[in-house]
Amino acid sequence: MSDPHLSAPGSYTDSSYDAVTKQLIQIASSRRGSITSAHKSVGSILDILRSSSTPHYHDSEYLDEDFITEYTPLRVGNDVRHLRDPSSYSQLHVIESHNQDLISTYSNNTNTLNPVNSLASLKRMRSQSTLKHLKATGTLPEVHTSIFTELLILIKFSIPLVITFLLQYSLNVASVFSVGKIGKTELAAVSLSTMTANISGYCLIQGAATALDTLCPQAYGRGDLKLVGLQFMRCNVFLGLLFIPIGIIWIGLAPYVMNLIVENDAQLVSLACGYLRILIIGLPGFILFETLKKYLQAQNIFHASTYVILFAAPFNAFANYYLVWGKAFNMGFYGAPTAIVITNYLMAGMLLFYTWKVDGYQCWCGFNFDILQNWDRLLHLAYNGTISVVSEWFFFELITLSAARFGTLELASQSVLTTICTMMYQVPFAISIAASTRVANFIGSGSKESSITASKASIYLSLAMGAFNGSFLTIFKTPIIESFTNDPGVIALAGSIIPLGALYQVNDSLSAVTGGVLRGQGRQKLAACTSLVSYYIFALPFSLFMGFYLQLKLIGLWSGLVLAIFLISCIQTWGILYGSDWEGIIEESLNDVAVETGDDYSAEIRSVISTQLHSTS
Repeated sequence: MSDPHLSAPGSYTDSSYDAVTKQLIQIASSRRGSITSAHKSVGSILDILRSSSTPHYHDSEYLDEDFITEYTPLRVGNDVRHLRDPSSYSQLHVIESHNQDLISTYSNNTNTLNPVNSLASLKRMRSQSTLKHLKATGTLPEVHTSIFTELLILIKFSIPLVITFLLQYSLNVASVFSVGKIGKTELAAVSLSTMTANISGYCLIQGAATALDTLCPQAYGRGDLKLVGLQFMRCNVFLGLLFIPIGIIWIGLAPYVMNLIVENDAQLVSLACGYLRILIIGLPGFILFETLKKYLQAQNIFHASTYVILFAAPFNAFANYYLVWGKAFNMGFYGAPTAIVITNYLMAGMLLFYTWKVDGYQCWCGFNFDILQNWDRLLHLAYNGTISVVSEWFFFELITLSAARFGTLELASQSVLTTICTMMYQVPFAISIAASTRVANFIGSGSKESSITASKASIYLSLAMGAFNGSFLTIFKTPIIESFTNDPGVIALAGSIIPLGALYQVNDSLSAVTGGVLRGQGRQKLAACTSLVSYYIFALPFSLFMGFYLQLKLIGLWSGLVLAIFLISCIQTWGILYGSDWEGIIEESLNDVAVETGDDYSAEIRSVISTQLHSTS
């Protein structure tokens, strides 16, 4: 049985051992990065890990096809991060195998057969393990796991992500605090420019980057480590191109849009536009940080971004104070966006350094022309992911603008409620990232049953977390609201909506996590269609009817929010549990390799999937 705690989900183990030692050593000793050369020099192994000199993904030298096919046991899901540690190669022991086509495992302990530290782990750096296993044996490798095991792994993966997202959310909050002391016009300008930046910039980038939630973890689960890096580079190129229209909007079109939102306040519009012009300078840093996070998360490296943000968040707070109020610079209002720009590049630089020097470099693909090819699936996933994210963000902005029409009290209460729900959302959102990675890894490995098990575990955990968040909000509603405002009217109105907010938390948690599972499956289209229909066909008319026609005001608007998130959570849950074509999903993942190599495996893959996967139904 494979160990589901490995970095990618699972493997099939080497068979019992036989006498192939001499043949192995004779062949392997002549190859760079082989067991023999590794015993003589650690650098040769690191050379394989870091090599990016091969110009094409499908190059025969890159795949080392003959040697891998004949001598390497194709393993899915082994932990390759142990290759960072040169001490693990201080003593290598080749064990004999009964199968002439398999290479036995090596270990530091001569009395222990270690299924992780095998030459397969080394050679899978250059091979498509799942597909090769399929072609060699006619079967897909099945991994065994359990609901309890997956729950533990999801919790373990989610903890550093919660810290990361909460601290990243604090970056903009620091700007609000630092500018708010200057004056109400400046504070309103930050709010207006932040809203504009979110809708026309940040949500586009984050939506398009969800393509990596599918492509990179699935490639990692298949053992296609170089394809992980290739998809990462393609997404960066695409987002770099997307940066151009975002810049045009922020610099050229934003003033006209803001004048429509805010009438007869030229100073407010001028400040907000100036804020955006500075903010756009830091957008490339934001793009790189977001894509690097997903690149590392695909490899089950969730703590790296936490280390970075633990340093960057206090730095951002200090930079805000120093640039806005410090005597040396005394930039005033424009010091706040400048601090965000510096912090964005600092985070990107630190995470890039971590990837280069510590962990994650194993999937680096180098710079080559393959980056500019095979964009079809990336664009398809990015398009639907963008629709899903933008539709949600834009709906919330519409609700906020609608609340503003009722008066200052309702708008203030809406701001408090939105802030509370956004902060609580970071926990299920972290679970959704862990879930998408876990499910995508299993899909890449071709393991249907484990994919289903991980999906169910994610849903169970989301329900538990949603119930906890809703209960916590209900029990401690007064002190939570009072931590944001001392106004009795706002406290009373926001408190009256907390029961709806608690119900919202349960469904929002389920919606977030099921959305993550759908991204792991590569079904962003279902999430996008669900969001559009739920928010704009059902929830928006219902919110306006309840809020304005029935004069329920903010309670009416929140009734529509709860309706939307309830529909989304139910449809997405049903789509995962009862509407998932797991055979087709796994086939699509495996066909990614065929697209890269130019080979047509579709008929062969479909034949195996039809027999093996349907037999497990």
